[in-house]
Amino acid sequence: MSPIEASALFTTIVGLICNWKQERSSQATDRYQDFMSWLLQHNFNELSERISNSQELQRDLATLLQQDLSVISTKLDTIVCSISAVADKIDSLSQISRTLGADTNELSEQATEIIKIFDQLEAQRMIYSNAFHQCIYDFKAVAFRDKRFILADIQSLEKMSFLRRVDHNNNGDPIYVITRQGSSFAQQLPEISL
Repeated sequence: MSPIEASALFTTIVGLICNWKQERSSQATDRYQDFMSWLLQHNFNELSERISNSQELQRDLATLLQQDLSVISTKLDTIVCSISAVADKIDSLSQISRTLGADTNELSEQATEIIKIFDQLEAQRMIYSNAFHQCIYDFKAVAFRDKRFILADIQSLEKMSFLRRVDHNNNGDPIYVITRQGSSFAQQLPEISL
């Protein structure tokens, strides 16, 4: 399965779980079976068959649907906000995201600058200096305009799995690495003059 097909399938399943949840989830004792029946009632036969042909997918869906509905809702909200925030920063998708009224506040302009510089410099690590409120990419210090929110922006990038904290230096400052997803996202952003 190609990455686009896998993403489309994942998006479809997430969307359908949202629809199912809104329509009938509170009525079900066996949520997995209820969800599968709901798929068939709504003519998602091909998707139902695909799920039925994968024991791993069946198990993962059953585990997800056993969770408290408020937990599922929170997870789905996180996914939707993350997708909207990322789409808002990519040229050809940003206008659609905004026109649809998607919540794009998850990822600030400064956060995209932090990740873009990390990737653009091809740095191995980034240290957030608490003392100077700046990011140090390998050995290049970069100051940002909104010092007060740098840590919050870094945490947003970490939440989206674009950055991963790996250690602390001797001063207790956190050390981050960029992930493959972070690098792929950063490459979609316009170059920054350093």
